[in-house]
Amino acid sequence: MASLVAPCLPHLDFLIVNDMEIGAIAGVETIGAEATDRQACERAARITLERGAMKMVAVHCPAFAIAVTRDGETTTLPPVAIPQTEVLGANGAGDAFAAGMLYGIHEGWSMEQCLRLAHATAAASLRSISTTGAIVPWQECLALARGWGERAL
Repeated sequence: MASLVAPCLPHLDFLIVNDMEIGAIAGVETIGAEATDRQACERAARITLERGAMKMVAVHCPAFAIAVTRDGETTTLPPVAIPQTEVLGANGAGDAFAAGMLYGIHEGWSMEQCLRLAHATAAASLRSISTTGAIVPWQECLALARGWGERAL
């Protein structure tokens, strides 16, 4: 994967990937036997940021999300505590996360607000087996997330 992505890094403004992808891109082991290593993901995001022209690298996984900016800002947020009874499928959740991040970036929001919407959009998407069947407007995604609360980091 690194050989495919590396030539693209100088041409990207933002990179939004999952824990496995950032590890492969940076050459850092990010997923241990028990769980994803948050510090390793942050280190991999920083390495990747230095290899490209990106303003921001975001990493997401079921346990957390991290955004690292070229300005040195690092924001980490826990995911939404969606009840297991609401989860029908994870197909498209990563794309929904990216869509939420990009919307927030487009609107000029803080990294915390962007991550919050990204988690909310991903959580909302889990309510359908299809990739887009449960996506609702961003305000509704945030309302759902507020109702469910956050998991602990």
